[in-house]
Amino acid sequence: MLSQQPDLEAPCLVYAESQTAGRGRGANRWWSQAGSLTFSVIVDAGEFSLTPEELIKLPLLTGLATLRTSQAMVESLADCQNDFALKWPNDVYLSGRKLAGILIEVPSLTSAPSTTSSAGQAVIGVGININNSWLNAPDDLQTKGISLFDYAGSAFDRLAFLEIFLRHLEKLIRSLAEGLPILDDWASHCLLTDKRVTLLVGNQEISGNCLGLAPNGALLLQTVAGVRQFFGGIVKSWH
Repeated sequence: MLSQQPDLEAPCLVYAESQTAGRGRGANRWWSQAGSLTFSVIVDAGEFSLTPEELIKLPLLTGLATLRTSQAMVESLADCQNDFALKWPNDVYLSGRKLAGILIEVPSLTSAPSTTSSAGQAVIGVGININNSWLNAPDDLQTKGISLFDYAGSAFDRLAFLEIFLRHLEKLIRSLAEGLPILDDWASHCLLTDKRVTLLVGNQEISGNCLGLAPNGALLLQTVAGVRQFFGGIVKSWH
C-alpha cells in the first residue's frame, strides 16, 4: 500500500480517472462512471500537529470541504446554498440525494479518541459525482444519487474542483489544529438533526432522536437510556 512506504512524502495525492471497484464503508461499494471525481489524499497528522482527538474529526472536515467546494461551483444558481446537507459522518447530500462519499483509513477512527496514542497518517478517500449523470446509474441507484451536472444542467471542470477542494481542506485542517470552532458550520448543515435515526454500531441497532453534533464531533442521540454520543457507526435510516 502506498501510504505504508517509508519514503513517502505527505501530503500525497492519488487521482483515479476511473474506478472498477470503488470502496465504501463496511461492505458497501462506490458506483462511479466517467465524469466523476475519485481521489485519495494521504496526510501526516504530525505535519499539522493534530492530536488523535482532532484526527477523528477528519471525515467531518472532508465533508465540509466538499460541501463548500460544491457550493462554490454552483453559486450562480438561486437558493443553491440551502440544497446542500451533510450526513454524519461522511456523506454530502444535494437536494436529498447523495452527492459525495468519504472513506478515511486511520487507526482508532471509529472508537472514542485517546489523547495518549500517536496520530500518524490518514488516507482520505473521496468520491464526488460531478459530470456523471445518475440517469445512467443502475436502476436501484437512480433515485439515491445526484451529480452536479444533474443539478445544474451543465458540466464542470473537475480539476478546478479538486484544486478548490484541496485549498478548503488544508485551511480546515490548519484551523482545527489552531483550536478554532470549525464544526459549527458542519452542524448547521447536519441532515440528521431533529430526525429519528437508527444507527448500526457493530451488531447493535440503536435508535433515538438526533440532537445534532457534539463539539468533539460525535453524533448525539436522545435514546431511551438518555443522551448518548457516537464516534462511529452506520446510519441505517432517518425520518
